[in-house]
Amino acid sequence: MALSTTPDLRDQITEELARQLFSADLKLGDFLPKELDLTEQFGVSRATVRSALATFTSHGIIVRISGLGTRVQDYQDWNILSPQVTTWITQYGRDTLIFAKEIFRFRKAVEPYISMEAARRATAKDLMQIETAWYGMKAAIENDELIYRGKHFQEFDAEFHEAIYQASHNLVWVQIGRSTKPAVFFLIKKTTEAATELSDSLERHRRLLEAIRLRDAEAARKACESIIDRAAFDLELSDLNEEIKQNSLAHVAMGSGLANDDFVAE
Repeated sequence: MALSTTPDLRDQITEELARQLFSADLKLGDFLPKELDLTEQFGVSRATVRSALATFTSHGIIVRISGLGTRVQDYQDWNILSPQVTTWITQYGRDTLIFAKEIFRFRKAVEPYISMEAARRATAKDLMQIETAWYGMKAAIENDELIYRGKHFQEFDAEFHEAIYQASHNLVWVQIGRSTKPAVFFLIKKTTEAATELSDSLERHRRLLEAIRLRDAEAARKACESIIDRAAFDLELSDLNEEIKQNSLAHVAMGSGLANDDFVAE
């Protein structure tokens, strides 16, 4: 592969290796070519190759094994919450359903509970942010390209859910919401692309907004589950959806009596 000798040469090599790793040209457990072979393949110094490989090591995608070489790690070791990793999955991934299922499991287990907390704790500012994101979704859906003021429907959708994490006013959940935003956006993108229409999803989001506005935690839980149920239908994950439902945080919390303000961390 011929690469230009520009200052971003390392980035070019990183992108080419990402394509090979995420498109399954290199499979889990495979060993990468030796560093010397990579330097010859790309026509660069060993230091440049090592710098590119370090990017993947830092994300848990590859590991160097002394005396053997550099091996592709199992998916469970990959930092799929990294915006960079999520971008590579979106750009180059062939079997993205594996990642979609894991992100879906997380959302189904966690977000109904977060919605309950948001219904209890949302401020006027929080409600405005959730509402602004919803109106962005509504305006985008009225455009054939699903874009409003330069932003796609999917972006407003992701902002809607991030704002709900913010409205929980729990430092841990807020940080998790920020960290998972790229992964959630990836799932939203797949859901939007798979959906035959979006008006039903918009209405389900409206119900969640209204439940939070009315401080009705139980209605918020049900509305959030309804949104995720629709995503499961669009992604053909309904069986997985039912499997996770009874083990979600919201159901566990209600069953154990933890779903009340006394047990919310500040």
